[in-house]
Amino acid sequence: MITTILAQNIRQLRLKNNLTQEELALRLNVTAQAVSRWERGECCPDIALLPGLANLFDVTADELLGMNELHSSKKLVGVYQKAQELARQESYTEAAQVLEQALKTWPNEHGLMSELAQTLALMGEFDRAIALCECVLQSNACSVKLHGSTRAALCFIYHMAGQPDKACALAQTLPHARESREEVLAALNAGDAAKRLKTIYLGA
Repeated sequence: MITTILAQNIRQLRLKNNLTQEELALRLNVTAQAVSRWERGECCPDIALLPGLANLFDVTADELLGMNELHSSKKLVGVYQKAQELARQESYTEAAQVLEQALKTWPNEHGLMSELAQTLALMGEFDRAIALCECVLQSNACSVKLHGSTRAALCFIYHMAGQPDKACALAQTLPHARESREEVLAALNAGDAAKRLKTIYLGA
């Protein structure tokens, strides 16, 4: 994501300053081909070049990297929507790729971790799914709602991973709420772990 934003910013700022790719390359002591690759989003400039680029265009490094745009909640909502749409189509690999890419930009976003864990579980990658859920649950920074839905999801993931005892033990700790211990235990006993995980994940 940051590669795309940076590529767009370099091109727009270069044009705004009436520079050709060759002229920009000359000023930065790189090849015109390198500038072309940056603008196509095929690679990023070396980190040592970022201060020079920012100074050349008279912007801050944050502006060059598009940090304001990356902090936008609309961007994050778009990631969730895209991943869930792919998951509804059972394109779990693509959904996981969207979430993994987003986590490179928002590594502290526990909601992304929880969504990725549930996606991986539906792909059968239980060890990593469990590790991600446990990471979310160990954090004091996530909301009560996210904590609760992740705990409920982890019950089903444990069960799908062949750990029914862990699933039931965790279900016993759930509150009398939307992801209630009675509802989760009933689903576990009925063998509906995958179906109920989809219900939590997709709101189906």
